[in-house]
Amino acid sequence: MSADAANGAATVQMPEAAAADFVYSLFKPAHILVAISGGSDSTGLLVALAEHLKSLPNSDVTLSAATIDHGLRAESAGEAREVAAFCASLGIAHVIRRWEGEKPTNGIMAAAREARYGLLADIAAEISANVIVTAHTIDDQRETLAMRTARLSEDEAGADTGIAEAMLFDRRIWIVRPFLTCRRADIRAYLGARGMSWLDDPSNEDVRYERVRTRKHLSQEPALFPRPEAGAARAALSDAAAAWLRDYVTVHAGALCTISCKALAADEAVIAYALSYLAAVFGGEPYGPGRERMRRILDFIGESRPGRRTAGGVVFDLRRDGLYLMRESRDIRPLVLAAGAVGVWDGRFRIVNCGASAIRVEAAGPTGTMEFPDELPKGAVQRARAALPKVIVGDEGTTVSVTITPYLAPFDRFLTRFNFTFANRLATCLGREPYMPPPL
Repeated sequence: MSADAANGAATVQMPEAAAADFVYSLFKPAHILVAISGGSDSTGLLVALAEHLKSLPNSDVTLSAATIDHGLRAESAGEAREVAAFCASLGIAHVIRRWEGEKPTNGIMAAAREARYGLLADIAAEISANVIVTAHTIDDQRETLAMRTARLSEDEAGADTGIAEAMLFDRRIWIVRPFLTCRRADIRAYLGARGMSWLDDPSNEDVRYERVRTRKHLSQEPALFPRPEAGAARAALSDAAAAWLRDYVTVHAGALCTISCKALAADEAVIAYALSYLAAVFGGEPYGPGRERMRRILDFIGESRPGRRTAGGVVFDLRRDGLYLMRESRDIRPLVLAAGAVGVWDGRFRIVNCGASAIRVEAAGPTGTMEFPDELPKGAVQRARAALPKVIVGDEGTTVSVTITPYLAPFDRFLTRFNFTFANRLATCLGREPYMPPPL
C-alpha cells in the first residue's frame, strides 16, 4: 500500500508520511511536546515522530512527551508510569502531571479537556517547547463532524469544518494535530509491525458519552471522510471577513462597534460570519447567536429600516448612517478579585488587580464617564458607557491599581487556524496585541 491513499474526497496518509510532513512544515528550530496517553493513536504519533527525527541528521527539532493523569480511574496513575517507562525506552524526556482538585459532576469530558490543555501548556512553558501535538485522527474527525451535524444545520457556519489542524490555546501555545489524515487502523498496524503495544482506556467503550455512541454508530456506516475543501472555505471566509472589518468597522473603548452603511451591502456570508463573532465578543460569549437568531438579525438589517434588535446579549442598533453594536446593560454580574488576582469580567474584559486590596468590578451604569467621539449617536454611547467596567476598592482610602484589556471570548481561549486572520484583525480593532502566529 502506498504512503498516501485516496479515499473519497479526502487524502488518507500513513503514519510515517504524516509525521514527515509535519516535521517538514515546522519552522525551525522547534521543540515538540507530544501529548501521550498510552493509547494507540498517541503512542503511534510519538513513535512516528521519533523515528522520522532519527532519520534526519541535524534536524534542529527536539522531542519531549507528557502524560496528563486525570485521576478519574484507579488505574490512571499506574498507566501514566507505564507510559513514562515506554518514553524512557525511546530516550524521550517525559513529564507526568495530575489533574488535581474537585471534578465536576456534569460535563466531565469537556472539563477534562480544558484541564488537559492547561496542564500541557504549563509543561510546554516549563521545558521551553513551542508546539504541542495531539493524536486526533481522521476517525475522530468523522465523529466530530457527525456530532456537529446532529446539532447544526448543514448550511450553518462551521457545520462541516470539524477539528482544526491547528489551534492556539489561551494565547499561549499552538496545538497541532499531525494525524488528522491518518486512520486508527493504520496507526495500530504501524505499531504492530514494530512489536509495540498500547493501552486501552475503558471509557472509550462507555456509551454514556456522546462520542462513544457516535463511534459505535459510525462503525456501521460506510467509511466516508471529511471534505478537505471545507476547512479551506472556512479560512477564505475568515480572510474576507477580516478585510470587511478593516474597511468598514471601528471599535470605541472596547464597548461600542460602529459599522458603516457600505458594509451592509457586502456578501451575506461574510456579514453573517463577521456579525456572529462580533456579537460573541461584545456579548462576552464563546459562541455567536444561534442560526435562527442570526437569521432574524440579517433580515432586520436587510430591511434597512432604523430600529433595534437584541441577540446574544448584544444590541444591534441600525441607523441611517450605519449599524452600532454594544452590550445590553442587563444580566451583567459583578466580579470580585483578591489582591494580585486575574479574572475575566462579563466575558468581555480581562482584569488584573495589581493593588494590595480586593476589588469589585461591576457595570458602570448611569455613572459611567468614558469619553466617546462627539459624532456618535448619544443613545448608543449611553448604552455602551453603561456596560463598561467600574472598579470599586474594598478598603476605603486604598488606591485602585488595575489593568483592563478587552477580552475576545470566542478566540482568546481557543482560536482555530480557520479563524486566525479574522481574529487578528478584530484584536487590532480592539487595541489588543496580535495573536501568536502558527508554528507551521
